[in-house]
Order: sequence, then structure tokens, then C-alpha cells
Amino acid sequence: MTSLRHGQQGVALITALVVVAIATIAATWLLTSLQQDIRRSASVLQQEQAWQYALGAEAWASRRLEEDARESKYDGLTEEWATELPPLPVEGGSISGRLLDLQGRFNLNSLLTRDGKYDSQAQSRLRRLLEIEDLPPDLTLAILDWIDADNEPAGPGGAEDSAYLALDPPYLAANRPMVVPSELRLVKGIDTQAWKKLEPLVSALPESTPINVNTAPAEVLASLGMSLSQAEGLASALHESPAERIEDFLLYPEVQEARIGQQGLSVSSHWFRLEVQVEIGQIRLDYRALLHRDEQGRVRTIFRSTGTT
Repeated sequence: MTSLRHGQQGVALITALVVVAIATIAATWLLTSLQQDIRRSASVLQQEQAWQYALGAEAWASRRLEEDARESKYDGLTEEWATELPPLPVEGGSISGRLLDLQGRFNLNSLLTRDGKYDSQAQSRLRRLLEIEDLPPDLTLAILDWIDADNEPAGPGGAEDSAYLALDPPYLAANRPMVVPSELRLVKGIDTQAWKKLEPLVSALPESTPINVNTAPAEVLASLGMSLSQAEGLASALHESPAERIEDFLLYPEVQEARIGQQGLSVSSHWFRLEVQVEIGQIRLDYRALLHRDEQGRVRTIFRSTGTT
């Protein structure tokens, strides 16, 4: 009887230990699950908070551009809108950002006129820009074929559907204006190295636009017909003291020596890109917005894009 009682007690003890172990495992699982839910909820909250901060930055940038349109008739890098916003503290993190004048770059869609015809002046400027960057100037024709409506190569170096269908994987030429400049990476002859060279110098705007000489980098100014060394000096001067009228730009000796006319040039802009970075907790939001300022100075957002890490 004694051994039986001891055996029963042993079974009861083992059973109790098993129950305690199961309860411990269940409690640990519940606690872990709760912690994961809290982290997920916090992450969602931080993402929404970051998004609202980015929208606030967009609203501020739009108002600043509208005020700038009322204050001056030209756009230059000495103006308040062009001042980069350093990281500023906000609740839970920080926010920084900047506005970029996309008309200071070569607009790839300017290769075609509004009625879809080839723009010879824009082609010449792009060819010179490619040469400055040590890239084949005939890439101009491949880019032109990417955005024109027909399926006929523009000339030697051009590329239409047949060139892209032979690739793995195959695809077709867009045959429409570029939506974003990164479409260049799909154009025949544009590899990663070429894209890195061109990325800070080109844009893809919804309409043909003049180049703002006040905000253009030296390479873009050189594409107008002057040497790169001349353009570097001119860019430095214009970035520090913007031309208020295109006639003022035409008076520069470098411009006169190169016999550059005012066609396709401007000292003001309508297209800007807002870049914002928001860090809240463990969330980083990279926010981009394409802003258009019309002739009356009103600003509207054309599209937004985001990336969260």
C-alpha cells in the first residue's frame, strides 16, 4: 500500500509539473504574441505619423512656392525655397527635406514638340550632354525612339520593338513620353553606369519645358554649346547671383561667344520635386512629390511616391 501511495504521489507530481510547464509555455506564447502585436501597432502608428509629417512638409513647400511666385519673377538657388531643410526634431523622431528645380535639368520629353514632332535643338543639346558625360551621342536616337509614337527607328543607333523583343526577358518600347527619368534604364544602351551619370542631370516632365539657366548644373549649361570649363564658371556665377531676366543671361561673355539664343531657355520654373525623409522610431519614410506651379502661381501635387524602411 505504501509503494502504491508513493506511486500515485509521483504521478500527481509529474502531472503537476506538466501542467505548470504547459501553463508556462502558454503564458510565454501569449506574452510574445502580445509584444508582437504591440510592435505591429506601434509600427503602423509610426508609419501614419511619418506620413502626416511628410504631407505637412508638402503643404509647407507648396505655400513657399506660391509665396515665391508673388515675390519674384525668377527662380534661383539663393531663394528661400532652394534652402535645404536640415534634420529637425519632431515628436518621436526627425524630419528633413529639400526642393529641387526639375527645369534646371534636361527634360527628356522635350525631345518631342507638343505636336509630337522631333525637336532638333533638344536633340543637339542631349547629344552634347551625352558627350560631356563620355557616353555615345547616338543614345539620343534610342531615347527618342523610346518616347515617339511610331515603331520606326529614328536612325542608326535608334531602337524600337524589335531591339527589345530580342532581350531576355523581352519587352516593348514605351512609345510615349517618359513618366519618370528612371525609365532610361530600359532604353537600349543605357546601363547602370550610364544611368548614374545622367540621373542628376535629367528629368521627365509631362510637357516640353525650357531649361532654367539659374539652377542648371554646369553640364547642362555646357550642353547649350559652350565648353565645360566655361559652363562651370557661369554656373557658379548664376547660382550665387541668379539672372532676373533671360536677357541678362544672354549678356554673359560665355553665352555670347557660344552664340546661344534664348529659345528653350528661361529664368523661372514651374516644375519642382519635393524630397522628404522622416524618421519616427524604427521607421524611415522616403517621400517624393512632383509639384507643378501654374502661371498664376498656384501649386498642385501631380503625384507622390514613398518608400519605408
